[in-house]
Amino acid sequence: MDVFITVLIVIAYFLIILAVLPIMFKTFLRMPKEVVRKFQHIGFASSIFIFTERCESWWRAVIVLVIFGASIFFIVWGFEKTKFYNRSFVDRQKKGGEMKISLLMAMGVFIGLFILFGGILPRSNNDIIVISVMSWGVGDALAALFGKYLGKRKLKSFGTDHNKTWLGSTVMAISVSIVVFIMLVFYQSNPWWSALISSLIIAVIATTIEAYTKKGFDTLTIPFGVAFVLYGLSWFWFGILGG
Repeated sequence: MDVFITVLIVIAYFLIILAVLPIMFKTFLRMPKEVVRKFQHIGFASSIFIFTERCESWWRAVIVLVIFGASIFFIVWGFEKTKFYNRSFVDRQKKGGEMKISLLMAMGVFIGLFILFGGILPRSNNDIIVISVMSWGVGDALAALFGKYLGKRKLKSFGTDHNKTWLGSTVMAISVSIVVFIMLVFYQSNPWWSALISSLIIAVIATTIEAYTKKGFDTLTIPFGVAFVLYGLSWFWFGILGG
């Protein structure tokens, strides 16, 4: 019953954050499409708190994610065929499909994070899952917005995504460092200076990953990249500080 209630809560959350509010923003407030997209992006990432707070174990979270993922796939698949979808939602693919693919990829990332850092790996915990997802959600969204509307100098280094800008990467680094620092101070008992060092290291790595990831796969690379770095740092600080 608890799993069923959690699924309903997640569905209600997604309907409000990813459907109702974006429609209102686009229809009544005339917000730019990219702003609406990134609001959905951060809203999606923030849903991780529901899974970590409502699910007492990693396998419960995985069950909820599988049920929800399967349900939302068929809901969006049917909805994409309507004219209302094209008028009300932001989808870069003319025939639809972007939202469905993005949802499935993100659900897969959530499942992988819970299996690895919520269950399998020793000394792993939900803190790593939440911080890695929010780093991706906030950092990637702000980087895209600032880069698109204000960024002028494109990244030209070998292997980077040349559609991304230096301003976007700078905003990414700053926002990730702030998010990680605040959440480390809130979640962990280590000294603030260790949280500051960890946040700066993660910001550099997350920004580098974002710069070199193409075709929207940063949904996959950033959360897992940040999670593994956080996991390694947790062992490092455990060895230095104990606890």
